[in-house]
Amino acid sequence: MSTGRSHAKLWAAGAAVVSAIAGVASAIAAFSNGSPPPAPSAVPPASSVTVASQPPAGGTASSGAGSSAAGSTAGSVRWTGKVVLGLEGIDLNTIPPQSVKSGFGIRPAAGRSGESSMEVKGTVALWTNAEAPTAQGCRDLLATQSRSNVTVAEGDVVCLVNEKSPIGVLKVTGTRYNEGSYGLVEGELTTWNLRPSS
Repeated sequence: MSTGRSHAKLWAAGAAVVSAIAGVASAIAAFSNGSPPPAPSAVPPASSVTVASQPPAGGTASSGAGSSAAGSTAGSVRWTGKVVLGLEGIDLNTIPPQSVKSGFGIRPAAGRSGESSMEVKGTVALWTNAEAPTAQGCRDLLATQSRSNVTVAEGDVVCLVNEKSPIGVLKVTGTRYNEGSYGLVEGELTTWNLRPSS
């Protein structure tokens, strides 16, 4: 009796092994034929995940949109460097401001004054405040106290403009009365991205 039961158990175990092998073989055959395994139903579809597309709190999608205009905002420095003013004058509209050799009348320009002094000619105003000049400060000064020329010496600071050109400021670093056609004025010029008010 016990021998019969043992044989039955062995046959049942063998049948289970054969069934498992057949299942593995059919799965391998299905995979080999290019049939993808069924997707688990517990995984949500990708379209339902929207957190990554939301902007951060307090931010915007294009936070750097205005960065390219930062260098040209009103009152920002347009150009700065050393210049020498002569009779010909310089064009404040160009970068860098360029000396105009083709004719006269371009301002600001330089000229002799008296027997030993030099002057800056154009629409100019002497900056006398203790604080460093600013674009708006020079614009206000030019609007209220501009002259057609100012006598300058080393260390003087002159706000200047030519009609609707960018407003500039010249720090005089030297005067050369006996050089050039009518003398020369050396200085450090700064122009700003600000023009006279209409």
